[in-house]
Amino acid sequence: MRLGIGLPTYLGNVIDSRTVLDWARRAEKASFAAVAVHDRPHADTWDPLATLAAVAAVTERVRLATASIILPTRDEALLVKQAAVVDRISGGRLDLGVGVGARANDFELFGRPFAGRGREFERQLARIDELWAGAVASEKSGTQLGPAPIQRPRPPLWVGGYAPAAIDRAVRYGDGYIFGAAGVAGMAAKIPVIREAAAKAGRSDFPIAGLAYVLLSTDAGEIADAELLLTRYYQHLHKPFNDLVAVGDERAIQATLAAYREAGVDRLYLIPVSRSADQIERIAAVADVRPEGA
Repeated sequence: MRLGIGLPTYLGNVIDSRTVLDWARRAEKASFAAVAVHDRPHADTWDPLATLAAVAAVTERVRLATASIILPTRDEALLVKQAAVVDRISGGRLDLGVGVGARANDFELFGRPFAGRGREFERQLARIDELWAGAVASEKSGTQLGPAPIQRPRPPLWVGGYAPAAIDRAVRYGDGYIFGAAGVAGMAAKIPVIREAAAKAGRSDFPIAGLAYVLLSTDAGEIADAELLLTRYYQHLHKPFNDLVAVGDERAIQATLAAYREAGVDRLYLIPVSRSADQIERIAAVADVRPEGA
């Protein structure tokens, strides 16, 4: 299981640019495989692709993941253009995670219809492939939407969602499936269904990724602050904090990682619910993160 770190862009105005870029640099130095960013338009959450363009300029190796962009709120042609720029700036390190979205106010903000978003999502997924194929085909002439991405035929596309149709969309259009912060039990229940659908489609090598909130701490003050930060993002927590976040000492976090690995997750983006970037190195030590190939 490859591990990444979620950047604190979900905290919006609580953080500044130096914090986000410092987290990205430290995650790369600690040998995490990727850094990931959230998307929630109707909030002060940072824009995912704008953030990754900045992160691309201050990192060299770490993969850059959107986890995930709410695609039906966006114009897919503009998204393809922006994503290709990030891919080029980063030297081909973008992983584009997309989802259908579940909050009506995110759609209202962009003047997009909430009803029928699943059908729109499928149309956009098909068009993304067409647009990127055109960008690659016209790389020399520059006569179609571009620029062309570095990765071919396009950056890896990770498709997520919780409706039953999400699995079919991921297998048909994506290079992998991505969960939100569904928890170990939620992922473990669904992963066999995803594997079966992928196998039936002749895609035995079909990776699965997910997000997990984590706090390596037993300090009451740190835990209380983490609950405050997560409540700020969600406005209200639909589950108790300890059910949403893996909290505890080194053994507790190791047990959590082992559970995700046992569930069959291939790539896990750990999101420290903390103001302190020190969590990055501490988690790396507990998880025994090493450079690829080491």
